[in-house]
Amino acid sequence: MASTQLVYLFASDIPVGTALPWPIFLASGDLLAPSGFMVADELVQERLLMATPVRIGTATDRGRPSIEMDSEELSARIASRANDPLKYFRQNAETVVLTFKLPAETEPRTVNADFYGRIGMSSVIVSAPALGLGDDNKWKNFEGMPITVQVLFGRTLCMFKTTLLRYAAVPNGHLFLRYPQKVVTKVFRQALRVNARIPASITLDKGAALPALITNLSDSGCALETGLLLGQAGSPLTITFQARLADATQMLSVPCVIRSVKGKLSEQMRYGVEFSDTTAESVSAALKAFLYEQLAEA
Repeated sequence: MASTQLVYLFASDIPVGTALPWPIFLASGDLLAPSGFMVADELVQERLLMATPVRIGTATDRGRPSIEMDSEELSARIASRANDPLKYFRQNAETVVLTFKLPAETEPRTVNADFYGRIGMSSVIVSAPALGLGDDNKWKNFEGMPITVQVLFGRTLCMFKTTLLRYAAVPNGHLFLRYPQKVVTKVFRQALRVNARIPASITLDKGAALPALITNLSDSGCALETGLLLGQAGSPLTITFQARLADATQMLSVPCVIRSVKGKLSEQMRYGVEFSDTTAESVSAALKAFLYEQLAEA
């Protein structure tokens, strides 16, 4: 039975400010960090060393502390991690939605974050949303906390479960999330549009608020039904409705313009409206998150 020598590593082998010239593993043979991983600071170095890392030995490593591992088993472990589940990620992520529950809370939170990047097979990096606890640095108290992540890009929804590896405050608050081993993706080949029955409040240009029902919703507009006159094509208005994201409810107010009017006042009026380009980014992100969640459940 063939075996492979795994050499133990020390601080001098993984100096701060350098990229790993080879992949490093746990003593079990599981990948700890890939070749090219940057040892950015002393904290990263310390955490790597705490895992008692090893690398595949060479002929020049005679006399170094090492262990032996079955070559076929090691190859199988490496192959199982060779297919990066996020290999298609670049800077194409439009929205990142994090769902988590703080230790003292009974209800989970759903918040938006920005996608900063990824370290292949090591970590996913996103912005650190405000926790509203008086000090955003409190993220550092929740390392190891489970987090569910939804990433929206183009017509694709990507979902995975992870944990918080580390909070970093410099240059801007950001989170290192454990790299997922399994990712669920769903590609939507048609427009982001869902049938709906969502009560809404319509605020007209003159300030009056009228009830209506959203009968379908997309990322660029919606269809409304009401027995009231909301205006003619080209009239501006604002639609306000509740969108449920994960286990949280968020009130969305979207400025828009009427594009089509059908029906009679004696019956039911049907309006096609287009969302305005002036919609706040946070509202657009929440709207897309809501749409993807509805499509994922369809």
